[in-house]
Amino acid sequence: MALKTALAAMALAAAGAAGWVVLDTRPPSPPAGFAARFPTAEGFEFDPPAPGSYDLLRIKPAPDGELLDIHGNLSRLSDLMRDRITLVSFVYLSCGDIGGCPLAMSVLFDIHEASLGVPGLGDEVQLMTISFDPERDTVEAIGAFAYPISIDRDADRKLPWQVLTAPDQAALQPILDGFGQVVNRSGDQETINHVLRMYLVDRQGQIRNIYGLGLIDPRLLMSDVETLLQEEGTG
Repeated sequence: MALKTALAAMALAAAGAAGWVVLDTRPPSPPAGFAARFPTAEGFEFDPPAPGSYDLLRIKPAPDGELLDIHGNLSRLSDLMRDRITLVSFVYLSCGDIGGCPLAMSVLFDIHEASLGVPGLGDEVQLMTISFDPERDTVEAIGAFAYPISIDRDADRKLPWQVLTAPDQAALQPILDGFGQVVNRSGDQETINHVLRMYLVDRQGQIRNIYGLGLIDPRLLMSDVETLLQEEGTG
């Protein structure tokens, strides 16, 4: 990203010296302070720190593995996360716990909608939902879930949102273990016990923050994203 920006700047400088008029086609960078434009999740009781006023540690590398998208295409997770900072959420679509998967999906919907007001952010950041119930959350099921996103006429001006499932439990388990996402399928077959978690992964594939219940707030999530962009020199 830095090399691309430097080359573009050199080309513009050379054109200016020669008296040429060149249109700058680089995508706009997200404006500074954009994290404050995102809504606060209900029950969030403190203000997040100012972006860039703190450091985010490199916790560990994100795991890799193969996942299916809503079209049935099989891709490496590392390839899907390479170009953008990624907010990863693990869910199962039939979850009925309002403090679990529905909360995570609601927050991601809030971020997705609010991103419309931040030009350029979609070139830097993406949302990712991974099902940990591949038996029921088939390609067809995640496609139905993602249908409102895929037909959104403003989708090109919002954050990209990838909805994924695994080919089977064997393919999924190393990904869950690598992130540290706890899932217990030993009880009721209809209900999957799990710990609500969301993960922030940088463009180098490093997990930079882990959010539990009480911390999954759009402003905090986006403050961390803005901090990473400042760290890269793109925010």
